Amino acid sequence: MSTRGRKAELKAIDGGLKGVPLPPDSVPESMIAEWNAIGADMAERQILTTPALGLLESYLIARWSAQEAQKAIAEHGVLTKTAHQMLKPNPANGLLSKSLEAVARLGAELGISPASRSKGQFQPKGGQDDKGAPSGLAV
Repeated sequence: MSTRGRKAELKAIDGGLKGVPLPPDSVPESMIAEWNAIGADMAERQILTTPALGLLESYLIARWSAQEAQKAIAEHGVLTKTAHQMLKPNPANGLLSKSLEAVARLGAELGISPASRSKGQFQPKGGQDDKGAPSGLAV
C-alpha cells in the first residue's frame, strides 16, 4: 500500500511535553516499559505532544495485538480445524496482518522506525546530516 503526496515532517514543537505522562489504562501491562522508552525518546527529540500520546497508545496496542496473534498461531498453527474437521486459516493470521500494518504505519508517523529516523526531518538541529549513516562512516 502506498500513500500519495509528500510525507509530513516531524519538527520540534514549542510547548511540547517535557516528560512522559503515565500510560493510559488501555496500554497493556507488558507494554508500559515501551511506553516509557518511546515517550522519553520522543520528549528528548521535542516531538512528544498531547495528540501524539494517542498515536503512541495505538502503536503499543497494535504491537501487543501482534504479539498475542503470534502466540495464538504458535499454539494452534497457521491452519485450524472447523467443527467438521476441515482446515481453515487461523483467524489470528488476519489480526497479525492488520496489527503489523498498523505498527509499521504508526511507527513511521511517530518517527521510531529506523527508516523514518534516517530521513532528514529527524536529524538534530544544527548537527551534521550524515544521511542516516553510522557514526564514523563518511557519506
